[in-house]
This record gives sequence, structure tokens and C-alpha cells, in this order.
Amino acid sequence: MSTEKKAAANRKNAQLSTGAVTETGKAIVSRNAVRHGIFTKDLVINTGDGKENVQEYQEILDNLEKSMNPSGQMEYLFMEKIAVDFWRMKRVIRFETGSIRNYLDVALYEFYGKSDYQGEKDNKSNEELDKEISHQKECIDWNKQYIKCLKKGVVQFDKPQWSNDDLTSEIEDDLDLVIENLKYDILDEQTREMFDNEQMSFEFKRKALLDGGYDDKKLCEALADIFDEQNAGYNQKIAEFEAEKIRVRCRAEINLHKLSLPASAESEKVMRYER
Repeated sequence: MSTEKKAAANRKNAQLSTGAVTETGKAIVSRNAVRHGIFTKDLVINTGDGKENVQEYQEILDNLEKSMNPSGQMEYLFMEKIAVDFWRMKRVIRFETGSIRNYLDVALYEFYGKSDYQGEKDNKSNEELDKEISHQKECIDWNKQYIKCLKKGVVQFDKPQWSNDDLTSEIEDDLDLVIENLKYDILDEQTREMFDNEQMSFEFKRKALLDGGYDDKKLCEALADIFDEQNAGYNQKIAEFEAEKIRVRCRAEINLHKLSLPASAESEKVMRYER
């Protein structure tokens, strides 16, 4: 049981501890009963692949507190509501960015990875098309140089291969080109069958052409016409590849415009969440 002497001492000590005196001190003390961060536990995702940084949210909350200097539970609740809205807005932006990236990846995979409707060819990228165009141009350049040699009459057909300082040509392949164009005019049925089955020697091919009236001069003329036709085909291919490059660019631009927002269902989620 407390004695009168002890009770008097307690009363004296109580007079010495009157709480905060300054305005700053009173403001700090006034917040002692205020709950702080009451949304944090349920707001921040803290497990799994989508785990969020609790400290990052806490920094937003602390910075808002310094900036707004709330007083009382109601002002704290409004301050935290602002922090929650910022955090959810950040999540919406992250969701939107991820959705766009996902749709872009799928679109690019489908465009560059799938074959056409008949499954006969693959869609090519612009880099692949540029390589094709470069190859076609190289073939055209080589043909043009060889045509000049043919028209000058310097190409000889007595050996399976001919070359000068700049070019080398497989003469047997050249003879095959001419025979393929003329086989119904200069070869009988049995010889055509041998040619189709690749049973004719180089010498036999040369003799068959000579027997058909194709000496070196006429062979040069025939080959020049054949390579001119080849170049026309190469130029046609280049035109097709250039047109395909334009289609690729247009499709990519269309995809980017289409995918500037997520698909309709997910877009509605984003807008509803943001509101």
C-alpha cells in the first residue's frame, strides 16, 4: 500500500513530466496514436514471379509524408490513398508495357516464322531479302561480263572449263543450257533420253551440237541470248524482293499501331484499373 510520503513524491514527479511543450514536439506526439502504412501488407505483392519491392513503396509513403505533413488519422488515410494510387498506376503501366511487348513478340514470331497459306515458303525478314537481292545482282553482274566475252567470240568450247583473267565458266554447264533449249530440234529420241538421264559425256554433247549446226560462233550467240533471259529473270526477282520489303515494312508499321495498346479485353482491364 502506497504511503502518504510516496504519493507526495509521485505528485511532485508528475509535475516535472508534462509532455511535449514546443509546437514541434506537440505535433510529433499528436501522431503517436496514428496508424501508419495500414495498406502496405495487402497492397504490395511479396511472393512469386511478380514480387514487388516493399521498400520502394515505403519510400513513396515516406516522401509523401514529408511533403504533405499530415496530421491525424484522416489526413494520414488520404495521404496513404495517394500512395496506393501511385503504386497501382505504376502497376498498370508495367502491365500495359508487358502486354504490348508480349503481343509484339507474338506478332513478329507469327510474321517471320510461319509459312504462307500453302506452306511452300517462309516469310523473310528485310535482312534476308537484302541478301537475296545482293545475290541476284551478283549473278547479273557475272552474266553481263560473260555475255561480253561471248559476243567478242573469245570463249572456247573444246574443254569442260574456260577462263580468262577475270572469269571462269564451266563449259559443260553451258553446253547443257544450249542442249536443254534445243534438244527437240537437234537430238533424236534416244539421244534426248541419254541427255535427260545425264548419260552424255562432254565430248558427246559437243559433237551433238556440232552435228546440229552449232559451231563456236553460234554457241556464243545462243548462250548470250540464254544469259540475257536469265538476267531478265533475276531483275524480276529483285523487283519482287523489293516489293516484299515494302510489304514487310508496312506490316511492321501496322502491327506497331495495332499493338500500341493491349487487346480489347486487357485494355478494358487496364482502363478500369486505372480509373
